[in-house]
Amino acid sequence: MPLDERLQRAVDAIGDRLRDQLTEELSALNLTPPRDDAALGRLADSLRAIDYGKSLSDILETLATAASNESARAGVFLMSSGGVRSFRLFGFPARYEDAPLELPMGQSGVIADAIRQRVTATSAEGPFDQLPPDVKAVAIPLVLAGAPIGALYVEGADVPTVEILARFASRALEALTALKTARAVAEGNIA
Repeated sequence: MPLDERLQRAVDAIGDRLRDQLTEELSALNLTPPRDDAALGRLADSLRAIDYGKSLSDILETLATAASNESARAGVFLMSSGGVRSFRLFGFPARYEDAPLELPMGQSGVIADAIRQRVTATSAEGPFDQLPPDVKAVAIPLVLAGAPIGALYVEGADVPTVEILARFASRALEALTALKTARAVAEGNIA
């Protein structure tokens, strides 16, 4: 069997395993997809778009965009030297547009909670400014191989929907990383 075919079979097996793990996780967490047909359609479109991401940046960008369709404010934050740094923001005030937003963990509130505890965290207080009444700040950790790399942050979103998006994106990041590693090994670039 040629190397390309063996590599493709290995990648397909990894993808199937990650998809099965995600299904088990969602089932164990009792995350139900939205019942509204329009919201369910957006979720399905977003999952497909994440699945088609060709790079880690594509996947994170697609995640941020999908989350922005579900919330008033959304952003992907990645861990960076003792804090978090924005990767992509939607719906934030203009003062946050000039440069990436960097926050020490101690000042990133619900984002730090999600990263440290590796669970979805919610709060009535946002780390950026005061939230409107009845709006919750939500952060879902982005995890690769059990280690947090950042979090999806949203305000005023349906929590199960954005949690499904974040968990699916984490699995897509893992699959792409595994594929790149497998290719490097197959090409002899990694000993």
